[in-house]
Amino acid sequence: MLAMFVFSCDGNEVCGYTGDDDPDCPNLQANIGDACDSNGNGMLDGTINEFCECIGDSNLIPTACDLSSELNLTSGIDNTGMMIPAAFGAVDPFWKVLNRPPLINGNNPANPCNSPAVAPFNGDVFSMNLTGQPDTGWVNQPGAATLAPFDLGPNGSFNCNNAQNSAGQAVPFVFERAFCVLEDTAVDFSFTFEGDDEIFFELLDSNNNVLSTSPVYDWSPNTGIQTWSATALALPADTYSIRGYLLNTGSVILGFSFLGNMVTTNGDMAISNNNSDNEGNCCENNTISILNILEGINSCDRAFNDASDAIGDNWTFEVLDSNNNVIRIGTTDINGNYFFSGLADGNYTIRIINQTGWTQTVTTETVSLANNSIELITFYSCPN
Repeated sequence: MLAMFVFSCDGNEVCGYTGDDDPDCPNLQANIGDACDSNGNGMLDGTINEFCECIGDSNLIPTACDLSSELNLTSGIDNTGMMIPAAFGAVDPFWKVLNRPPLINGNNPANPCNSPAVAPFNGDVFSMNLTGQPDTGWVNQPGAATLAPFDLGPNGSFNCNNAQNSAGQAVPFVFERAFCVLEDTAVDFSFTFEGDDEIFFELLDSNNNVLSTSPVYDWSPNTGIQTWSATALALPADTYSIRGYLLNTGSVILGFSFLGNMVTTNGDMAISNNNSDNEGNCCENNTISILNILEGINSCDRAFNDASDAIGDNWTFEVLDSNNNVIRIGTTDINGNYFFSGLADGNYTIRIINQTGWTQTVTTETVSLANNSIELITFYSCPN
């Protein structure tokens, strides 16, 4: 890590580095962090290191990174690797939920979900259990905690279902476990998982490219644990995420467990949890989560009504930086979602691109992102 700089020459020695005038050591400390030319091409692309060398900024390892050759990506473990018991308020520090699908009452789909467990969205997921089931019961696994997008406690119940998309399929909750790759490497993994009612997982990079996909797990009392494996999977330096897509179709309860480690194939010390410290994050992975709703002709109230409203797939959204430059463009999927992930800390504006026959009362939203936060923004369109 380069959090502290130790100078390797005395006050009478000249320290050289590529592409700039040679400072002597007494003057070097004042220049730490000043831009310099790391490869002699005339571009100021680097930073002076503790050996008076100019190195490219891409080679700097943030202080928040705890480089390792192995990461435990299990659901429901704390910062020390201990399992988090099911309890009210038991938040997983690593797994997050990226979205809030429209919810309907499990007993009467024409009515909205009225479960007291549904709280304002902040991305937290919780360690929970179904009526005190043992660690081999329901979707529990020994060594992992079962997680849900709501604070359901040790004897959870939910009683709501996910609304359906235009294909007649339930819109899933999308969970994410982010991690950092600081140097190009390859990884091996073999994860086991279960979920109620249905779940599968993907490994994605910061541009939402899917690199590996798990089998699908459909819950029943007789369904065995599912396995997802890969060997020597190449991962260039970037921010990555395991994402799980959990469907709830049975209303009573929902949850999933995920167990296993990811290791670098050759033992490279190149991967890290996306921790935060006082000097920043290991890798910046703020996310803007889009949900797009198409309201019915008589229900333009900026609230989802399952009887009249629909999920807005195939709509385009733009992300603008603080200088009003468009930096990202995305199109909502069949579930009306798009996730702008891997964003640096800062202020952003999100803009909907209108389609013929529709209008919006709100066409832009502004968010401030920091410390790997997740901001959920719902856009509503009404027919002309």
